[in-house]
Amino acid sequence: PYGLPLDETTIAEVMKDAGYRTTAIGKWHLGFCSENYTPTFRGFDSYQGYLIGSEDYFKHTLDWHHVEGYDFRNSSFEAKDILPPTAKGFIGTYSAYIFTQRAIDVATHHAAAYPTTPLFTYLPFQSVH
Repeated sequence: PYGLPLDETTIAEVMKDAGYRTTAIGKWHLGFCSENYTPTFRGFDSYQGYLIGSEDYFKHTLDWHHVEGYDFRNSSFEAKDILPPTAKGFIGTYSAYIFTQRAIDVATHHAAAYPTTPLFTYLPFQSVH
């Protein structure tokens, strides 16, 4: 299988051990060959974004050898150990706008639900790098 080895500790796991709530938003690209490689199984409490290495900024698809596949996940704010479902409601919206709004929504939810707990947000935008 391809991905960050399961015996490697992620920054999310370190932050959880330090008492933080954790969220990942945006590009994952650290494995999805099984759900155990995905963000909500690697220390993140919630996740919104895509698991593959690249995708269209608006359609949220990858065209691989003329086969187009949709890859956009959106979890609830409490999704630890749950593989987020695909979410087609974002088709046509620029990914940076989606990810920015999610960061705002997570911070707002966190402030209300966990006012004394710190929040760690991992937010790798899709933009060219």
